[in-house]
Amino acid sequence: MLSQEILKPHGRRIPCVTLVCCLALAGCKSDLNQQLLERELRYQEDQIYNLQDDLQDKCARLDSVAGENASLRRQLGVTEADPLKGTRPGRSRPAAVPAPGAVPPAIEIPEAIRAPAARGGGLAPPALDNIPPLPATSSSTTDPNPLSLPGSEGAASAPAAAVAVPVSYDQPLSDGRPVRLVVTTTTTGCFDDNGDGQSDGINVTFEPRDSEEKLVAAEGAVSITVFDAAAPTTPLATWTIPTEQAAAHFRRTTRLRGMHFPLRWTAAPPAGDHVRVVVHMAGADGMALETDATIPAAVVQSNAR
Repeated sequence: MLSQEILKPHGRRIPCVTLVCCLALAGCKSDLNQQLLERELRYQEDQIYNLQDDLQDKCARLDSVAGENASLRRQLGVTEADPLKGTRPGRSRPAAVPAPGAVPPAIEIPEAIRAPAARGGGLAPPALDNIPPLPATSSSTTDPNPLSLPGSEGAASAPAAAVAVPVSYDQPLSDGRPVRLVVTTTTTGCFDDNGDGQSDGINVTFEPRDSEEKLVAAEGAVSITVFDAAAPTTPLATWTIPTEQAAAHFRRTTRLRGMHFPLRWTAAPPAGDHVRVVVHMAGADGMALETDATIPAAVVQSNAR
């Protein structure tokens, strides 16, 4: 029958098995397409996993950088409320296009109200009655003479003398309570005031700090005692600065931080190669802080003009 055999030319017959083989080959071809599709899907899945790994790595690095920025802010004393704090970069807004400027109208001043020209081609300043002239100011930024305070057993202290400091960036301050004093060894040292190579006094700088090591604008009476290495038990000089005068010597710039006092020797300069500086600060609220530091006695600064 035709369902079992197929007639071919020359009287040959092809059994149904051949037809089954052809159908099987067609099925194999269909399986090959499916394998290609599955391979493409696996490749795309691997790409997704790689992108997810890259995203996790970038997020971890971003968190690390944010932690470093927070640590630097704590070290510099910059709080979140500071106007100069860094902001996370975002989408920048397009710059506003300025409106075309209007041409100002030409105004003709009548001759009757024109100001008369002064001699020399300039305008003469108006005469002011019963008003004293402004005090003349000097553009010099040199430091005044250093303090020469008597010892604790001497007479009353000399008037306050503020130290002129070049304008610089103001350091942030803390509102906390000072818990310790730190002598700044980089700006503490003997100075030569007249250029003869001999020590005429000592510049003492110390910082009142809170529990977070931030600078505090503390107020109180300051007592500074210097011991010579050649005679460590006998004070070489002692200065006592009252609260009002000490407050005028507080600095919070990049050049000087804390309390800065230029002091002249009340006796002979130190004979040893080192001096020990003891600083004591007492406030009206019962605060009593003390610290000390040993520095070289050689002249490292010059105040000669």
